Amino acid sequence: MTQVASRRKSLIRLAALAAAPVVIANPFRHVYAQTAKPIRIGYLHIPTCDGQMWLMKELGTYAKEGLDPTFTRFNTGIDGFSALVGGSVDVFTTGGVTHNFPARGQGVVILPNVVEYGGQVFGRADAGINTLADLKGKKIATTLGTTGQIFLHTALKSVGLDSTKDVEIISQTMPAAVTSYVTGSLPGLSTWVPFNLRARDAKSSKLLAEGRQFASKGAGYVIAAYSSTRKILETNPDLMRRLVAAWGPANDMMHSKKEEAAQILQSKYYKDDMDIRDMRANFDAMDLFSTSQWAGKIKDGSLVNMLDSVTKLFVEFGAMKDPLPASKYSDFSIFETAYKA
Repeated sequence: MTQVASRRKSLIRLAALAAAPVVIANPFRHVYAQTAKPIRIGYLHIPTCDGQMWLMKELGTYAKEGLDPTFTRFNTGIDGFSALVGGSVDVFTTGGVTHNFPARGQGVVILPNVVEYGGQVFGRADAGINTLADLKGKKIATTLGTTGQIFLHTALKSVGLDSTKDVEIISQTMPAAVTSYVTGSLPGLSTWVPFNLRARDAKSSKLLAEGRQFASKGAGYVIAAYSSTRKILETNPDLMRRLVAAWGPANDMMHSKKEEAAQILQSKYYKDDMDIRDMRANFDAMDLFSTSQWAGKIKDGSLVNMLDSVTKLFVEFGAMKDPLPASKYSDFSIFETAYKA
């Protein structure tokens, strides 16, 4: 080959390389061609719990991370955690029970959604209940072990009442508890959004307390989060890595584009449950953080401290003894690898 021909061939090769697309490796984003993994997601139908879950579908991040999700709806966190522990779902997203089952060694908290202030306590004026103090000696419908019981305890405590001594708690599934209240069978109700909508509109119903009013005191909240099991974390960590990667863009959309997110959720997933005004009210009942902000809360220990503070309420009202600390019942290592503070 002549020197001129050799030089021409080299120039052609360099031109081809220059025209080729430049691919920059991203350690937090994976492309899984033809390796889609099934993932079974359990959820409560509450924007604080399933908001990111549905936005992942809308944004296509399940597919981008090679996940093929199926969704199972539960009415209470207790039912969902029972399914998780029993192996019927791989992950479960819920609110108040996040601080309960894992603290008993059943499930591991792996991924935060929001700080939820959705608890509400109602009383019937036709039963003489106009303030929290009027609940003394009355029967109150709620679901033990859930946000309903957690917030009831917090609200009553603020007026010097003890939820274990000064009221009679009637534990039912939340749909049944709301029905008992709105029909007048029981005079008090402790619930959470969006179950509050029926209670709010019931005849003679009066809102006595809501979670947001206790925010300045560092109370009135629960952490809505995804939990899995030690078995899955040990045997199939890649499944959780894909979920965490898919979650990030959806979470950041909820944080930075609240109105757009609210419109999507209401029109496509809550059309029969609430109008856009009530969806916005649901957003007002949560503190949203960007993915990087959550990473900071994990790094400085504040998320673990918040989990612990709610678990301590379960101890206060006698629901458990000697719970695991949140540092033991949570594992954010996959999150920390994906999203560094």
